[in-house]
This record gives sequence, structure tokens and C-alpha cells, in this order.
Amino acid sequence: MMDLVEYLIIALLLLWSCYVVVRRFMPKTSFKWQQAFVQWLSQKGWLRLSAWLMPKAAQSGCSAGCSDCSVDSSTSKSTCATDTLKAQEVKEQPVQWR
Repeated sequence: MMDLVEYLIIALLLLWSCYVVVRRFMPKTSFKWQQAFVQWLSQKGWLRLSAWLMPKAAQSGCSAGCSDCSVDSSTSKSTCATDTLKAQEVKEQPVQWR
């Protein structure tokens, strides 16, 4: 019985790791799979669970939240701040230790 519990825990950890890798490296595929799963749940009558699992819209460009862009996502600018900066405008800042 204890072997079964150990195998179950290892299987759950392996599945969670695969889920994280797919979400990280294949976001569009993950979005499609999650959306298909939500549609299947809603067809089966699990409306509250399907609404809770509904994927957020996939983001790209400056509104994706990457660290390269300092533009606020609520503004509607068409170019990233990193695209508009020139080499002369970028200044080095000293490291501030706390």
C-alpha cells in the first residue's frame, strides 16, 4: 500500500512538472488545450468549474509583462520603450546595496 502512495506522489509531481514546462515553453498550445478542456467541461454541465478554469487571453508584445519593456500596459502606445531608446540615452546606474 505504501508503494502505491509513493508512486502516486511521484506521478503527481511528474505531471505537475510537465504542466509547468508546457505552460512555459509552449504557451499558445497550452492556451488551446486549456480552452478545449474548458469547452468540454461546459458541454458536460460543469459551468462554474469551466468559468474558473477559463484561460486568460494570451498576451504578446509590450503588454506581455516582459522585463525588457518599461511601457505601462494600460497605455495604448504602439512601440516599446526599448525600441525608442537610443544608445546615448541609456545611462548606467550604480548598484545600490541595502
